[in-house]
Amino acid sequence: MPDTIIEIPDHIDIPHQVATMMYYINERDYRCYIVGDYVKKMILGEPMEDIDIIVNAELDRLELILDNYRIIERNPEKNEMMVMAGGIPVMISSYRCEKFPEITPVDRRSLTDELSMRDFTVNTICADRSGNLKDPFDGASCLMNTPFLLKSVGEDEEPIADENGELNPAPLSIEKNPLFILKALALMGSGEYVISSKTSECIKKNAEIISKIEPKALREGFEEILMSKRVNDVFTEYKDIVTAIFPELTKTIDFQQHSIFQNYTLYEHLCKSVGFSYPDLALRYALLFHGSGKPDCQALNSNGAATYYGHGERSMIIAGNALRRLEAPEELIDEVLFLITHHDMGEILEEQDAFELLNRFSKSDVRKILLLACANLRAKSEENEQKAASLKKISELISR
Repeated sequence: MPDTIIEIPDHIDIPHQVATMMYYINERDYRCYIVGDYVKKMILGEPMEDIDIIVNAELDRLELILDNYRIIERNPEKNEMMVMAGGIPVMISSYRCEKFPEITPVDRRSLTDELSMRDFTVNTICADRSGNLKDPFDGASCLMNTPFLLKSVGEDEEPIADENGELNPAPLSIEKNPLFILKALALMGSGEYVISSKTSECIKKNAEIISKIEPKALREGFEEILMSKRVNDVFTEYKDIVTAIFPELTKTIDFQQHSIFQNYTLYEHLCKSVGFSYPDLALRYALLFHGSGKPDCQALNSNGAATYYGHGERSMIIAGNALRRLEAPEELIDEVLFLITHHDMGEILEEQDAFELLNRFSKSDVRKILLLACANLRAKSEENEQKAASLKKISELISR
């Protein structure tokens, strides 16, 4: 299917309530711009999203300027506040600017320096109160074709001279904030974006900085990728990121399974099984880890065929330790371990057997066992499609 070519406007519509509020800020000689998803959505002709405004004024000063508006939330730590503009919630943030913030007053900081701190060029496009677009990092060019192009801020910056006069590439946004790496992979997983070659190379080169992210934030960012539509593509291309988050999966890379029932390496199988899975968090975690214990349990016979006695139990231990390290809720961990325990059961079930399981487990548990088996079978070989379809049909019957 050919890419869709999108015509980029030079102007977007701003709700008059918001434009009026921006007018009051401009009247006090401060500059303010709408930025982020709202601008992007309006360019693409999509439904209006939340509105974010950046202003070169301190938060305290903004409160005085907008004393006739209702402030519904204030966050001094992030230098932002939520204001109601005629029924429209607007998040207003003061310029941050990492260039000499101690000696440069907020009202002297430039728009370009402020936008340079954002993640991707598509998120640097902004608009004034009249709807005129400003695009110092050429983010609009990344929206001209679908899928959209994801470029880190800094990709097109000139090299920087060091103290010896040698030129070095300008750092990309993803090097400054590892959370941007997770966001990039989640956007790729959505199917709406492809990652530029330069940003992609930088992500792979800097996989180790993922470890700097706090455990809970790391898990939440990873789960956005895990639940995405193109998760298999992301995991396959960015295996260094996956193993940086879960070192427990390192042994699965290039691990040959030596089985007539498997057409892929262990890591490839795990990725494919997640990709074939119904989008349920516990189910996808279980599929990601269900074979993680195999490298520790492999035994080859005289014909070179492998057995993996005890790999289910070993996989449970690996999954439990990994998820607890990232501060996953115990309820989620319990469900993941339950599914790993029974990950082989679904493959041998017939309709009557599945319904008999309802005497032991809940309807939800039996359904997930079947769906796990369905994804697992499809990820082993294309020859399993008929059996997988049969299991899916049984799961639908049980769900009624």
